Amino acid sequence: MNVKDSILAAGVMLLKDKGIAALTQPQVARAAGIKQSHLTYYFPTRADLLLGIAGQTIARTMEEIAARLVEKPDQATLADTFAEVMIGGVPPRVMIGLIVAADADPAIRKPLRKLIKHVRTQVQVMLATSGLASGPEAVLLFHATVVGLAIMHQARLNPQSAREVREGIAAMLGLLAPPIEQAKGRKP
Repeated sequence: MNVKDSILAAGVMLLKDKGIAALTQPQVARAAGIKQSHLTYYFPTRADLLLGIAGQTIARTMEEIAARLVEKPDQATLADTFAEVMIGGVPPRVMIGLIVAADADPAIRKPLRKLIKHVRTQVQVMLATSGLASGPEAVLLFHATVVGLAIMHQARLNPQSAREVREGIAAMLGLLAPPIEQAKGRKP
């Protein structure tokens, strides 16, 4: 593993184990087993580190979900996989960190917009692969639902909030499913 990947892996581990407050450059450098100067070479600011973690985490998450859909392209697989990722907490925590960082440094909003656009493009493909509505409105509603449920879960971190993530995502996907009559080729 190269230095940059070690830094990102350490950041993800800290986020998962200790939350966004633990994601400081000194703590990430220590967790990666490198000097802080090495970390700042790759990620000069905490925002750069957050963007790096977000980009890598989201890319890997989307690849994992897409791979699962190749094996079993259905609504249940999509629901279960998204719920698992959101309950795990890394993507929501990194996005919360980026939103807070953007308050202090508005320049972060540009790469954050690009990241959100990329996520929505991937979500559109996944919805279509699962046989669900995949137009812009469906993508927006699904994305907003997943993010909202994930943030509420991160605020509470209990079995009930995890259950709400699973049930909420499944319910949203149910709303995006075509009516039975249309699925069978009959007119409603």
